Amino acid sequence: MAFTPPYVSVADGRTIVTSTVRALAVVAAAFLFAGVFAQLGLSLFGIGSQGALTRSPIAYAVVNALSFVGFIAAGYGFVKLREEDSLVHVRRPTPSDFGWALLGVLGIFLSALLMGVVVDLLSAAVEAVFGTSVETGQNSVITEGRSNPELFLYMIPVALFFVGPAEELVFRGIVQGLFRRSFGLVPGLLLASLLFGIGHFFAISSGSAWTYILVAGALGLVLGAVYEYTESITVPALAHGLWNAGLFALNYYMATTGASLPV
Repeated sequence: MAFTPPYVSVADGRTIVTSTVRALAVVAAAFLFAGVFAQLGLSLFGIGSQGALTRSPIAYAVVNALSFVGFIAAGYGFVKLREEDSLVHVRRPTPSDFGWALLGVLGIFLSALLMGVVVDLLSAAVEAVFGTSVETGQNSVITEGRSNPELFLYMIPVALFFVGPAEELVFRGIVQGLFRRSFGLVPGLLLASLLFGIGHFFAISSGSAWTYILVAGALGLVLGAVYEYTESITVPALAHGLWNAGLFALNYYMATTGASLPV
């Protein structure tokens, strides 16, 4: 397994600069490609506005899927152009990998609960000191799905087959791999998770960005640890996809039944 010393191992300055620049470039390219592929999807459906897109659940899901195809294209392109195949740990899944993926989902759930408490405490502190009310950041898919619950159902396969694999390839496979090369396992994991959290700024539709970034960063820590332990990108990709799919299924249930989570 990958949890072996050195946990911290700082490379030479040139390696640090090169790896950091490449990590940031891959993330930037992933979002750029995502935008281009999403625009192609909008053109395919002849849709010119976000409002029109959300009125068509199928189109919404396809455009979202295409945006993550852009992520995959950017990540795969980097790996092949830079001949960095060894950077992303890939192997044939084993029965135990599915167990680790489920444990990853459990870890994400527990980290979400913990970060919920942390966010509440920090929000209370901000309100006490600055007198400013803090609203938890909301993902745009959740916001749109609450007004059109059918979106949640179409987003479940997108989460499993596109979101999980795409984001894990970029943030765990490439970004975490580059940071691990420069700083060692633990700093690499922390830096990749931080960048993963910041990257979710673009998914926020309302509320305070920092609250959503903290929660996403905690999710990244769990997925990054699972990746390092199992040495297979398939495991965190599956865990990530299952978590998102579960959230969509839960939100669909709540939106169509009027049920709410226990406080």
